[in-house]
Amino acid sequence: MIKRLLLFGMAICCSFLTYSQERVCATDEVHERLLQQNPDYARRQAEIEQLTQRFAENSESFRVSGSNIVIPCIIHVVYGNSQENISDAQIQSQIDRLNKDYSATNSDYDNTPSEFQSVRSGDTQIRFEIIEIKRYANSRDTWGTNDAVKAAYPPIEPDRILNMWVADIGGGILGYAQFPGGDPATDGVVMSPQYFGDASVAGGSNFYLSAPFDQGRTATHEVGHWLNLRHIWGDGNCSADDFVSDTPVAGNPNYGCPSPGTNSCSGGQDDMFMNYMDYVDDACMFMFSAGQDARMQATFSNGGGREGFLLDPVYTPGNPGGGFSCTGTVSNYPYNESFESGLGNWSQGSGDNIDWTRNSSGTPSSSTGPSSANDGSYYMYVEASDPNYPSKSAHLAGPCFDLTTETSATFSFDYHMYGSAMGSLEVQALIDGGSWTTIWSKSGNQGNSWLSANVDMAGYLGETVKIRFVGTTGSSYTSDIAVDKISLSTGSTGGGESCSSTVTLGYGEGFESGLGSWSQVSGDDFDWTVNSSGTPSSNTGPSGAFAGSYYAYMESSSPNYSFKRAELAGPCFDLTSETSAAFSFRYHMYGATTMGDLELHATTDGTNWSTIWSKSGNQGNSWNEASIDLSAYLGGTVKLKFVGTTGDTWQGDMAIDALSLGTGGSTGGGTTTATLSITLDNYPEETSWEILSGSTVIASGGTYGSQPDGSTVTQDIILDDGCYDFVIYDAYGDGICCSYGNGSYSLTADGVTLASGGSFASSETTNFCVGSGARTSKVSVTRTGERPEGYSVYPIPAKDYLNIHIGKMESAQFRIMNTTGQVWKEGVLSNKYNEINVSDLDAGLYIIRVTDGDNVLVNRVVIQ
Repeated sequence: MIKRLLLFGMAICCSFLTYSQERVCATDEVHERLLQQNPDYARRQAEIEQLTQRFAENSESFRVSGSNIVIPCIIHVVYGNSQENISDAQIQSQIDRLNKDYSATNSDYDNTPSEFQSVRSGDTQIRFEIIEIKRYANSRDTWGTNDAVKAAYPPIEPDRILNMWVADIGGGILGYAQFPGGDPATDGVVMSPQYFGDASVAGGSNFYLSAPFDQGRTATHEVGHWLNLRHIWGDGNCSADDFVSDTPVAGNPNYGCPSPGTNSCSGGQDDMFMNYMDYVDDACMFMFSAGQDARMQATFSNGGGREGFLLDPVYTPGNPGGGFSCTGTVSNYPYNESFESGLGNWSQGSGDNIDWTRNSSGTPSSSTGPSSANDGSYYMYVEASDPNYPSKSAHLAGPCFDLTTETSATFSFDYHMYGSAMGSLEVQALIDGGSWTTIWSKSGNQGNSWLSANVDMAGYLGETVKIRFVGTTGSSYTSDIAVDKISLSTGSTGGGESCSSTVTLGYGEGFESGLGSWSQVSGDDFDWTVNSSGTPSSNTGPSGAFAGSYYAYMESSSPNYSFKRAELAGPCFDLTSETSAAFSFRYHMYGATTMGDLELHATTDGTNWSTIWSKSGNQGNSWNEASIDLSAYLGGTVKLKFVGTTGDTWQGDMAIDALSLGTGGSTGGGTTTATLSITLDNYPEETSWEILSGSTVIASGGTYGSQPDGSTVTQDIILDDGCYDFVIYDAYGDGICCSYGNGSYSLTADGVTLASGGSFASSETTNFCVGSGARTSKVSVTRTGERPEGYSVYPIPAKDYLNIHIGKMESAQFRIMNTTGQVWKEGVLSNKYNEINVSDLDAGLYIIRVTDGDNVLVNRVVIQ
């Protein structure tokens, strides 16, 4: 039967309530949220639904035959305790269950009642393979259904990889998925760890699983949503349906294990409750219908939302690790590589989108990448300029390292991740017979400086291990990633607490762009976390940062107490030529009287530490100030680290902010509070900003996708006396005024306007100074991405033709894309005045991008 067409369908989340042992769905809540975030989603869903209906009418001519469609999967395991850090065996049991259910080789397939055997699907020819398991320790208790876990750990190449997040969603929720056609940044499937895996396999009784949803059918169900299947009852009553002709009308979901003959709509056919898209227990669902099979196949056709899995496969099926082959094996240590004579025994990896590049001097794009190597003259980097963004990955494969006889080993390197749209950098390891495993990662803008990392290789001692770098670009060209000075050493390394970077007087850190040059210390019990707003637990922790938006803190909720330790190591402070020095910071210790201790330790050799400051117990619900005299370390170099130890309660969150290295005195003196006010345009997700002291990011914010269009955000920023650059960015290159809303910004202090504006292109930089006797007027304003003289695009809206005048640009090219990044039309603009036929484009909003190599201009255009 043909049923009511729903144009809007969003991420479906299913929940399990402990008291009833039933799945429950929160479709409307998630549906409304995603509609607000992406108004173009309705149009995209209509396109996909029209294509799917055409496919269903003529599915045999579309169907891929003779070979399987292999879905490569990346599993992101986000855990707060050892139970949630589920084993590789549990993960593999889930993938095995998916392959059984989607190939109709599940042992309970023949339990299908006789009335449905004629319409049940056979082999869908859809298979799943793990290409990588990523593991992230995070003290956050629950993640909810608002895609917070995806924002924290973004998907990798979602157009051709199925990303699955295994994380505690909270509230007993089993999982949720996103339909085809949604935002790539949130594409994938999320499931709580106790519902991800199959307890029926050998050894499954040891898995972290919760009956009656312990046989892997939650993933079968959620992946069905990801492949555009709706719930079997159509999320309505007996007049609603799931767009599939061979599934009976149902009036509601079924729970538990119903008896054959169950019928929720009088006079109709019995409910197909054993279908994977109903809500029954795992043991009682065991089939798809042929119509559902055709609907899933439609997603792989041109325009279906999952076409990338056939058009541009990411890897060779059956070879998920890329093959364990050693083009060279290193067995003599220490090993060093700085790319001064080429790539050495490193090489471009396979299965990625783009390559790494060997370079000296700066990268081609402004406001991103390093200006030079950190060791010698050359380094390797990922160029993020178009077409290398968004979310394109580059693999740099290293040699094999023979650690079979070693007792300790550390992999070290320098990295540079500077740019407002920064993606991520990972170090991954592979042993024979295994899958690539992420052993180190960083995401987001880390500032315009080289940083150092030390990775403990203790887990690979006694093995031969292959290492690779995986760089993934962000949302725009400002996401160049670089590495240099690679080494692998054996023997003692001081616990990874050598100088990762060195700073001098005037250094400050407010955690506005991550941990900066501070790093987690291995060997403790849990990690520090960068946070904004309040900590998750009530009656403990700060309600917000002392300065800016972010601070670093220790989350003391279970399993992080009692008496668990978290250490955060800083850079080395060079005091060789100083006559006085003090380290100052703000700290917040609010909770129970037995909340624990916060200490500051110092070392001059990386091994022997001494306590130079400490506080114990509840210090009240306020930010307190500390200033530690470092005169004992003058004439040398000293390294500091914070050591927090929880007490016997979850009410023990400790936080730090506004770190600085100066000549001494109070952090309250010699500072100015500046107020930044931004009225956003109609695309707040494009706006971000930074305040720079030289190349160091002092404060930053954005983007503001969670803010309503046209709203105003205000933030106070405490600045030491001196001169700074305020930089505001727009990801699409059209500023915040006045084509798409009347946005504006102002930075003020003591009644003086330091920076203001709104009409710019990609960015606007204003130099200003604060402090007694310092100038407070604008010194200079620099804009990037300005439109060349004579450039214009019209009419907007357009119907049949779009006119592009390129003005003084030369050899320009254009590309017309929809808002999900799909290219609909591209070519060369060979004349000063160009007319583009757009009559063949569907009505809707598009992005047109014009570049001549020096300029990149972006416009939104509406096609009628």
